[in-house]
Amino acid sequence: MLAGLSDRRHRVGDRPGLAQALKLANNFLSATALAAASEAVAFGVAAGLDMGTMLTVLNAASGRSAATADKFPEHVLTGRYASGFTNSLMSKDVRLYLRSVREQGGPSAVGAVTASIWERFADAEPGADFTRIYPFVRHP
Repeated sequence: MLAGLSDRRHRVGDRPGLAQALKLANNFLSATALAAASEAVAFGVAAGLDMGTMLTVLNAASGRSAATADKFPEHVLTGRYASGFTNSLMSKDVRLYLRSVREQGGPSAVGAVTASIWERFADAEPGADFTRIYPFVRHP
């Protein structure tokens, strides 16, 4: 059954809940990288840099992430904003991540900031593609 959902499957352990924990950690990193990249690119564009040039340089440097390598070139730079994942779902996943971290007594400073950004975005534009966070961050 899982083969029909994805060709990139990994066994992550034998205990129930481990795959869910990994999904939440992954989506938290994705949410954080996309929000941070949006802020950094908005800064650069406001300073006069070309977004395409920024992405080329960032992707050859230490600022590279899935946000700069995939989401920005495919959805933001093109204006498509059609990744197929909504801001409401991302906000929910970040909230679930933050709740799980707090239940375990783990660090949550970055998680709290990330959750706040995504919650505000989802409240302002419910159901928007999550890549539309760039215009939301650019023009709060």
